[in-house]
Amino acid sequence: MAAMSADKLKLFRIRRAPKGGRKAAAPGPDVEEKILDAAEFVFGHFGFRGATTALIAKKASIAKPHIYYYFEDKEDLYRAVLERAMNMWARDMDNLDMTSDIQTILIGYIHKKIDFSRDHPHLSRIYANEIISGAQFIGSFIEKVSTPLLLDKVATLEQWAASGSIRAISAVDLFFCIWAMTQAYADFSSQMIIMKGKRQLEDADFDSAKATIVQLVLGGLGLEKSDKPTNRLPPSGPRQGRAPKAR
Repeated sequence: MAAMSADKLKLFRIRRAPKGGRKAAAPGPDVEEKILDAAEFVFGHFGFRGATTALIAKKASIAKPHIYYYFEDKEDLYRAVLERAMNMWARDMDNLDMTSDIQTILIGYIHKKIDFSRDHPHLSRIYANEIISGAQFIGSFIEKVSTPLLLDKVATLEQWAASGSIRAISAVDLFFCIWAMTQAYADFSSQMIIMKGKRQLEDADFDSAKATIVQLVLGGLGLEKSDKPTNRLPPSGPRQGRAPKAR
């Protein structure tokens, strides 16, 4: 299964098509991004039901009618925020270079996922709440975009396991575990803050999370963290040869 290009990912949308045309003039530069940033914060704190366009407008420091230039209603704005999260994650998955060495791939991906939890905690929580609620708005995106991307990477991991480069493992569940561990630093940060006796998670906490999750994943696969590339697939593709075994 061929990986989907990042450009093609932009073609997939969660929002419905707007009804009618827009007004003659836009409210101003970067207003749409300001609205999305504010909506990310408000939906992350209050959920879909608790959020209001008035709260979002106040957070964005704009007049409430400006929201309706870009978005039809609260639901349309919510879909746009979900779309933002899903496309970011899909691009991260699509950009994984599975011809590189195993350790570089996994370490880089884990670091990216932790960085996302640090930089976009509200997006992660919105996504988690949407999944818990049954994935009403993003089920189609998961089926048509996220799943093919995942299965493409899973196929390579299964080749590595078959060649003995890594321990036999359910590759799908490996990704699920990585997602659960990394997204916990956004979705359950309040619990971590309380239990660590802090006011907020700091860079050192995220660095520690990266190191710990990398150690768990590489150790579970029978790999040792090293500065030297290992387990590189041949340039011709996974089916043309066997990846070298881990030392």
